[in-house]
Amino acid sequence: MKPLLLSMRPRQWTKNLLVFAGLIFSGRFTDGESVNLALLAFAAFCLVSSAGYLLNDVLDRDSDREHPEKRHRPVASGALSPSTAMIAAAVLLAAGVAVGAAANTVALLALGAYAANQAFYVLAGRAIAIVDVFVIAIGFLIRAVAGAAVLGVFISPWLLLCTLMLALFLGFSKRRHELALQSNSRSSLRGYSISVTDQFIGITAACTVLSYSLYAVQSETAAEHPLLYLTIPFPLFGVFRYLQLVHTEGDGGNPDATLLTDPWIAGTVVAWIAVSLLVMSDVLGSGG
Repeated sequence: MKPLLLSMRPRQWTKNLLVFAGLIFSGRFTDGESVNLALLAFAAFCLVSSAGYLLNDVLDRDSDREHPEKRHRPVASGALSPSTAMIAAAVLLAAGVAVGAAANTVALLALGAYAANQAFYVLAGRAIAIVDVFVIAIGFLIRAVAGAAVLGVFISPWLLLCTLMLALFLGFSKRRHELALQSNSRSSLRGYSISVTDQFIGITAACTVLSYSLYAVQSETAAEHPLLYLTIPFPLFGVFRYLQLVHTEGDGGNPDATLLTDPWIAGTVVAWIAVSLLVMSDVLGSGG
């Protein structure tokens, strides 16, 4: 049971927290029905994404054995058989669809788009440099759009751009980490170098902060909640801290683990969420 749970990668469910962006920034986090819909969408994405991870591990089991870290994955190490992993993936996918259907039709459509994106990544996209990271980033966009669409609320293009840039930033940081390990387990790495990934990281880091700042001062949400600009320092600090970890401590290979284990990153995320909720509920006032 433990090998199966590890292969489901519950730590990576943190990525699915993006579905709550629409709930938070629409100010509907006090509405019970909206919260329930967001929770159902979150659960559905967790189930479907875990199915994708299992499929990925089965297909990658041979190359993973050559990776200094991935060789410990249950399927690669032999702790979980490929047949068991595939059966579990099918069950998780079916469960995810059922949970999505319990939300609404929009959730099902979003899950379908996400599953198609994941399938493209596993079957083709991951082998092509730059395309591999963009496909992953599109998965993040789908989560953010789904969270808003399920509730029937508008999501700012600036927030979507920020989501895309943040996902690219994290993705290229991960590729840099893999290059530093001199890993040969990913074919797309042949199209990267440390110097080019550093340029990609710098560009996407700047765009992440800029797009969020524009969202916090120029979006419709900012017009309704003028103090939203108070949340800008948190993503700025978070990006700086992550860059520090990537360039001084050789981190960046596992963004999900960093979010949960680095006290500065974790604290920044918690503080950002807290201040965002206060601003969106107008507890801090509406003057400006």
